[in-house]
Amino acid sequence: MMKKLKTLIISISILSVIAAGCTETIDNIQLDTTRPRLVVEGYISTDTTRQMVKLSKLGDALMKDQIQVISNALISISDGTTTFRLTEDQTKKGTYFTSPDVFGVTGRTYTLLIKNVDINNDQVMEEYSAQSLLKPLNPIDSIHLVYNNLNPRFKNWSVNLYSMDPGKGRNFYLFKVLKNNILLTDSVFKYSIGDNNGFEGQYFNGFPVYSLREERNDEKLIPGDTIQVEMYGITEDYYSFIYSYITDYYPKVPIFSGPSANIPSNIQPFDDAVGVFAAFSIKRKSIIFK
Repeated sequence: MMKKLKTLIISISILSVIAAGCTETIDNIQLDTTRPRLVVEGYISTDTTRQMVKLSKLGDALMKDQIQVISNALISISDGTTTFRLTEDQTKKGTYFTSPDVFGVTGRTYTLLIKNVDINNDQVMEEYSAQSLLKPLNPIDSIHLVYNNLNPRFKNWSVNLYSMDPGKGRNFYLFKVLKNNILLTDSVFKYSIGDNNGFEGQYFNGFPVYSLREERNDEKLIPGDTIQVEMYGITEDYYSFIYSYITDYYPKVPIFSGPSANIPSNIQPFDDAVGVFAAFSIKRKSIIFK
């Protein structure tokens, strides 16, 4: 019933183990050309917080300064009724935030608009845009920690989730895990993702979303530790972006294989920008290890 989702999440988890310790941002996207492009990393969620958009520029791969932050852009996020303006953080150039009282609403489509940027240095200001539907998500009923010592070289606690898939078509998920309020899945390589293909509207009955490995000091559990799971209801665009980003950086077999195809992006115009703008729901659940 959950074979499809299990296969996807396990495959991503394997990649995460190999790349453990890496902390990546999407500035590290590899392009098949040296032509400058805008890199966008933008999000709006159901959390009431400062929603973020980060802008940078990928330049000529032969130049020393390949990545440059983009300042003084004019950025807005709109749901068709309300428009939220973003302001650049003066301590983090190239990073823009809404006011802290902004939150996304499920069922609405959000449009990102970026103006006043000149990526190709032709003295003509450009505009970029993207859209993302904020999809609904059911609550997490509970999470359980299940010990696994079948492999003496890989003893771990499986973080298992119980929740109902919303149904109504294909749904995509992203899972993150925190220990004592410290994010363990702190890079794209450590994300677990999946979809409901084959079990639409059915139940996650103890589905494993992460493995806490005993050999890692930051993951080893002691009584009193709190484990929290964050479940994100994401779009297919964001799912494809994460999946392609990870597989693009995974070592090729054979090692002399050619580079992967460009990572998909929902930023328009497609030929001049890379990255992602994503709207998503978030649900959380915690458990105390005893």
